[in-house]
Amino acid sequence: MANIVKIKGCKRCGGDLFLERDTEEVRIVCLQCSAVYGQRLVPLAKKPEIKRYYAR
Repeated sequence: MANIVKIKGCKRCGGDLFLERDTEEVRIVCLQCSAVYGQRLVPLAKKPEIKRYYAR
């Protein structure tokens, strides 16, 4: 699902900007001309350690 960031906010064509999320990146993309603004890498989440307790 696309989240609209700004309507008619593209500096290149005047189109609508939306937030596009990937597994590694977050970027703002124009819907009409596909111009990319504010590309950013997302840090990978660490897996939580599972502590196992054994009854003695």
